[in-house]
Amino acid sequence: MADYRDFLYPLNVFMHVMTAEEGGVSYLHYGLFDSPDEAIGAAQERSTQLLLSRLPPPPCAILEVGVGLATTLARLTEMGYDIEGITPDEKQVAFARARHGDAVRIHHASLEAFELSRSYDLLLFQESSQYIDAEALFVKAVRLAPRVLVLDEFALQSVDRPGALPSRERFLEAAGRQGFRLTEELDLSSRAAPTIDYFMARIPHHRERLVRDLGLTSSQLDDLVESGLAYRDFYTRGIYGYRLLQFAR
Repeated sequence: MADYRDFLYPLNVFMHVMTAEEGGVSYLHYGLFDSPDEAIGAAQERSTQLLLSRLPPPPCAILEVGVGLATTLARLTEMGYDIEGITPDEKQVAFARARHGDAVRIHHASLEAFELSRSYDLLLFQESSQYIDAEALFVKAVRLAPRVLVLDEFALQSVDRPGALPSRERFLEAAGRQGFRLTEELDLSSRAAPTIDYFMARIPHHRERLVRDLGLTSSQLDDLVESGLAYRDFYTRGIYGYRLLQFAR
């Protein structure tokens, strides 16, 4: 329980549900499903394999921005990549070091504040770009690497609501202003969306354990499910989408 109790809400909910359902958690990111009833672990692994297929061979120098549970960071390290990770979340840093020890190089820093006297071949964002202002992201990318690889969610239409996803159009415009050209775009929305269904179907089943183990209230879980269903509707209507994007200078 200590592994995820202190993670930020609602990540702690998702980790609790996956631990109860799957026996453990390797990734925090969406899966790419071939069928809606597929095991989520297999779908998440497929997402990781898609990213790996886009990487140059080791020892390519990579900065992973946002490390999650550091599973990908550790894997690429083992594969011989010259890779480091950064995250502004100290709980993720502590988790990564507890799980992987000194096997991974990880820094407690945001991208905007990150300073290191070296450059990289590629910046990797797996569901982390949405938390960074697009202009600031690409301004910093100019200084760090000539390639950017992103797997993330975007708003595909204008959304007037608090906490809305960042606009894909504005993200591409910010990249262009800094001299980055889009070299690949894959629409993975229909394959990623069942991840939402997985959690919305299971959170009510684990309600009592979530309240007891994480100190949540029933109303918090009701609100989470309600917002999740609205979020899923945005995917169905094409307002939100999931994309793989590659950029180069």
